[in-house]
This record gives sequence, structure tokens and C-alpha cells, in this order.
Amino acid sequence: MRVKDIMDASPNLLRTSDTFEHLIKTLDEVKYRVVFVVDKEDKLVGVVTEADLVKVLIPKYLSMDALLIPAMDENYLEKKCLENRNLAIAEIMTKTILSVHEDDTVIKAAALMVVHKIRTLPVVRDSKVIGIVHLINLIRYIMNILMRD
Repeated sequence: MRVKDIMDASPNLLRTSDTFEHLIKTLDEVKYRVVFVVDKEDKLVGVVTEADLVKVLIPKYLSMDALLIPAMDENYLEKKCLENRNLAIAEIMTKTILSVHEDDTVIKAAALMVVHKIRTLPVVRDSKVIGIVHLINLIRYIMNILMRD
């Protein structure tokens, strides 16, 4: 079985110039809570997940010293959201992206997800996103195999 046989052909795409605010609105409406970021030529250049959003809003020093959490101002999150409203997605996205080709095997996609501890992979053709494979796609595929026998 090939990736093209299980992928969702309607990936969510945003451009590098889109803003944090636009990203938040988009993530609220999308199926998989992940968007792929493309450049002017529609080529894949990044990915943004919900975890990436939290990284923008929470200070980096907290990862080094959790004891500082109680010292944070209770309005910190609100201030940070407004402060980052116009931040370009290019500043938020993860630039190192794993992807699969539509003709790759399903086992390759599954192995990449397990090894890299991720739930989604963009499906690309000529560096352009044509689909998405999510863990739920793999689970449905497995269910279909088991239901056949």
C-alpha cells in the first residue's frame, strides 16, 4: 500500500508571510491541528503545530527553571498574545521538516512517525504539498486490514 492510498488530499497550508493571529484562527478550524507552511512558489518550507504556538508564548527560561512559574504576572499570556499578533509564521514554524512522497510505502510513513515521535507528515510532489498523512489515517488503514480477514 502506498501513501497516496491513505493520505488526506486536503492539507492545510499557510504562507510564510501570514501572521500569528491568522495562524491561530486557522488552527481553530483545521482537522489535524497542524499546518504546513509554503513559500511564494508553493514549496514546503515549514510546519506549525499547537506546540509551536506555546513556544512563542511561554518564556524560554521556564524550561530551565520551573520554579519561576509562580512569579509570572497573571496577565502575561494575554500580553504575549497581543504582542505577537503580527509575528510572521516564518518566525514560528519549524523549518526542519520530514515528508513523504505519494508513492512511498505506508510502512515508511509509519516508521518515520514512530522514530521521530510525530503524528503528521506532509505528502509532497516536486516539493509541493499535495496531502497529509496523520496517525489516524494509519489507524484506519490498520482497521481496514483487520476487518478484511
